[in-house]
Amino acid sequence: MAHWGHFHWGAARYDAPDAIITTKIKPTHMRDLHVYLTNPFDDPNISMAELLAFTPDHLQRMSSTNPALFAARITATTTALTGVSGAFTDDETKLALRKARIQSKNDFRAALPTAVGKIALAVEAKYGEGSAEFVECFPHGRKAFSSSTDDEVVNNLQTLITGVTALQPQLGAQSVTDATALLTGWSAVFTPSATTTGAKTTTQAAKATARGTLQLELFKNLLTIALNFPRQPEQVDVYMQQSLLQPHTPSATAPSTTTPPAPAPTTTK
Repeated sequence: MAHWGHFHWGAARYDAPDAIITTKIKPTHMRDLHVYLTNPFDDPNISMAELLAFTPDHLQRMSSTNPALFAARITATTTALTGVSGAFTDDETKLALRKARIQSKNDFRAALPTAVGKIALAVEAKYGEGSAEFVECFPHGRKAFSSSTDDEVVNNLQTLITGVTALQPQLGAQSVTDATALLTGWSAVFTPSATTTGAKTTTQAAKATARGTLQLELFKNLLTIALNFPRQPEQVDVYMQQSLLQPHTPSATAPSTTTPPAPAPTTTK
C-alpha cells in the first residue's frame, strides 16, 4: 500500500515487500539421535579394497566441486590415505620376508633329525643306545628333535653339546663340532623367524590404526557436509559415491537365460 506521497501527482511511495520464505521444510519423524554420531565407515563389512576405491573418488569430488570449503578436510583425508597405503605396503613387504624366514627355519627343522641321528649313531656305536652315556646326550631320545616345539630345540641341542663334550676323549672332536654347528645353524634361522613374526604383529596393529584414522576422517567429512548443507541430503551424492562401499551383487531383475520347457504335446481324441 502507499506509504506516503500523493497518487494524484504520481509521487506515491511504497514499502518494500516482506521477505518470503521459499525454503520448504520436508516433514520427517524423530529418529534415535545416537545414530548420527555413529561412524558408518567403521562397518567391518567394508573391505579395504572398497575403502581404497571410495576415498580417492571422494577426494576428487571435494577438490573439483568445492575446494575452498573442504580444503582442511582434503588435507586431513589425503594424509590419512597416505598412512593407510604406507602401512599396507609395509605389511606386504614384511609378509614376504616372514614367509622366506619361516621357510628357512622349517627346512632346517626338517633336516635336523637326520643330522642329529649321525651323532646318535656315533654315541651308540661307542657306548650302546641304552647306556648312561647315550641317555646323557639324548635324555628324551632321538625323537625329541622331531617332536619337540621350536622353542625346545635350543635346549635339546645344548644338552647334546654338553653330553658329547664330556665324552670327547672317547668320541673325538667331530661330534662336538657337529653338535655345535647344529645349534649355531638353528639359532641363525630360528631367531630371525621369531623376530619377523613379532614384526608382523606390530604391522597388523599399525594397519588397524591407519585404517581407523582414515575411517574417522571420512566420518568428519560426512559431518562437514551435513553442517554446510542442512536439510539437503542430496548433497551427499555430490561428494560421496556410496555404491563404492557396497558389495556388487547381480541384479535381481536380470533377465533369465533359462530355456522355458517345451509345451506338452496335445492328444487328439
